[in-house]
Amino acid sequence: MLAFASNQLSLAAKLHVNVPDFQEFHDLNVCGHRGSLYNEPENTVQGFRHAANLGCDSVELDVFLLKDDKLVVFHGGGDDKNPGQTNSYFGVEGSILDYNYEEVQHLHLRTDCEELACPKDKLSTAYVPLLEEVLLDAKKSGIYVKIELKGPKTEVPTLELVERLGMIDQCSFASFDHKKVAKIRALRPEKKLDGSYRYITGCLYSDEVPDNFVEDSIANGASEVHLKYDTCTKERVASIHQKGLRSMAWFRGPIGMKEDISSRYLDVGNEDELMYRTLLSTCVMSLCVNKPDVLLSLLARVR
Repeated sequence: MLAFASNQLSLAAKLHVNVPDFQEFHDLNVCGHRGSLYNEPENTVQGFRHAANLGCDSVELDVFLLKDDKLVVFHGGGDDKNPGQTNSYFGVEGSILDYNYEEVQHLHLRTDCEELACPKDKLSTAYVPLLEEVLLDAKKSGIYVKIELKGPKTEVPTLELVERLGMIDQCSFASFDHKKVAKIRALRPEKKLDGSYRYITGCLYSDEVPDNFVEDSIANGASEVHLKYDTCTKERVASIHQKGLRSMAWFRGPIGMKEDISSRYLDVGNEDELMYRTLLSTCVMSLCVNKPDVLLSLLARVR
């Protein structure tokens, strides 16, 4: 057993865990964050298809509603309160919300965008896809889709699209805006025979996790709690499971992760096996990662 360090630059210390030997690992849902973004352009059909081919259990994507009421899959710059900024991705000021779908197709991804971590030659043919296109391809591959309701007014049209495509059992809905989660639950409160919700929803939390985060999630009708990877302490995971909810740890994008391992956590690499082992030590049920191939390779040796 590797005892966790007591200093502030240790991820293990931050999560209150010891890093176990391989045999102590548990079953895990491997989720490709925005697909498999180090291999293919993020939030694209080919990226999600690559994640499915790798063997991921699920993928995570981000949804916006454009001016012409088209749902697209895109991340962009900005923060959770002002997402979808286009400058760092396309070199034009503004937001993806300023466009209709036809206009979006004329935007070209910047090869110098650090957040776009895939081989740069693949960016020339990448485009912002419709959510429907992504879901139809996922329906063929069978991979589960975790939909983050990123932009405003996305909850109802996204819900209606998933239902129209007959993919309720293959999709979930999550958001940092817990009012969106509550709205999905109010519209679709149905439960299965075992008492669990049929429509899976998740409350996302970032750096600031309130003391009552589990109660807040339950009050908003969530099925799952999604914590930022370095706030996913062993105690928080246990409290989520005690209330019958599922847990997930999500990782920052490429720029954020590089910042973290260079200045915050010196006991792990940038989503290397040791970092993943550290998260697994919390007993979290799912990891939403940028390098699913690394995680899957690790798990293949211990399952």
